[in-house]
Amino acid sequence: MLNNIRKRDKKAVKTLSIVTILSVICCITLVVITAHKPGSPEFCARCHSMGPSYNTWNETVSCNTGCLSCHTHDNSGRTLSVEIEDSNCTNTECHPVEKLTSKVSNYKDVFSFNHKTHLKEYPTNLKLKCTGCHSYLGSDAPVDGKTRHFGIDENTCYICHFLESKNPLLSAKEKIKVDECSLCHKDVAVKVVIYEKEFDHLEFQKERKVKCANCHLDTVHRGGNIEEKNCYRCHTKIPNDYQGAERMHRDHVEEHKVPCYPCHNEILHEWGDEYLTNILPKRNTVSGGEDSSMASVVTSRTRRGVASVNTKDKEPIFGKLPYLLQRELYAGKGGRGIEDSPDPMYLATVNCTACHKSKDLSVHPLACNVCHKKGFNKTMAEQKKYITGRLSSLSELLQKPPKKGVSKTLINGARYNYNLITNDGSFGVHNIKYVKDLINYSIQSLE
Repeated sequence: MLNNIRKRDKKAVKTLSIVTILSVICCITLVVITAHKPGSPEFCARCHSMGPSYNTWNETVSCNTGCLSCHTHDNSGRTLSVEIEDSNCTNTECHPVEKLTSKVSNYKDVFSFNHKTHLKEYPTNLKLKCTGCHSYLGSDAPVDGKTRHFGIDENTCYICHFLESKNPLLSAKEKIKVDECSLCHKDVAVKVVIYEKEFDHLEFQKERKVKCANCHLDTVHRGGNIEEKNCYRCHTKIPNDYQGAERMHRDHVEEHKVPCYPCHNEILHEWGDEYLTNILPKRNTVSGGEDSSMASVVTSRTRRGVASVNTKDKEPIFGKLPYLLQRELYAGKGGRGIEDSPDPMYLATVNCTACHKSKDLSVHPLACNVCHKKGFNKTMAEQKKYITGRLSSLSELLQKPPKKGVSKTLINGARYNYNLITNDGSFGVHNIKYVKDLINYSIQSLE
């Protein structure tokens, strides 16, 4: 019996030893895997709330790069650093500095540049980090329908290139201001058919040397300044002596991954509505004259056959902003009964001041020939004469008793379109096709 007990004890000890050894091996393996597995995005995503980051990495990062290839982790904490060191980007396996600075990079097939100009140190301790331009932009900036794990933040470009400064930066090669249009938009080879005439942009840019601002004046809406209230987006308290661009750039840009926003106010690079109140004078009326703008209401004929009535003290049809009505018509909006139809020059972002250069904003017909070539002034005069006649016909229909079956809605719509066109004062010049369609629709509605 004693021998049986000893045999069972030996068997139990042997079994226990094997189980213990296997357990130790499993524990060691688990520890090793746990220590190294955080480099795998799949591992991180199981516990951490990083679904969007993981999905964008999985869908848009083509190279074999894990979390720890970019994000630092010293194994002392439980989270990865969201800050990415430049050394993680410019190592020999990824984007070495020598390779970046030895070739020309192309952005969106719009312009070329060399990273060398962005890697040097600028005044006020401004030295851009890789993540200053390349960062996670979120779902608001998709590319090809996908949210990229990181992309180029164009807002950073605008801050550096368009920020107003007493000492503007100059380009490295051309030695021109970095806000110069031609620095990015070099040879714009675009041909547009406007009113059956071909407009060759390259001809005006390269051969005639026309300045960009002659047409595209209001494309940059300056800002970029820093206000104290912006600091409270991140901080609860600001030291009294915490001022100056040098210290700000050192602490926020050089030592930490802080983008230009939210410190700097936004700068927009697009054609907006600000010129309505900031560039053009605050006038709500238009005055007559064949060689300037047409009158507002067709009620009589002058000896030259041009409708002419002064609309002084009359309220504009769209609110109180100066020239808002003209802006709407130029954009092919505001009328009733037909679809929106922007003028070709509006789509080309041609600003009002491209034509209205004088102080009183009058335009001589010959000004059309500068862009549309010789003889276009006569074409436009014929169009204006045609519009004048059609408006006269519409006016007569509106004054007559309505025909049977014509609803009040159609009558009001026709009258609204009539007022829209006459109050605009250009007699179709601001958008000839849209004005023609509005008049024809209105006349057909009443007939």
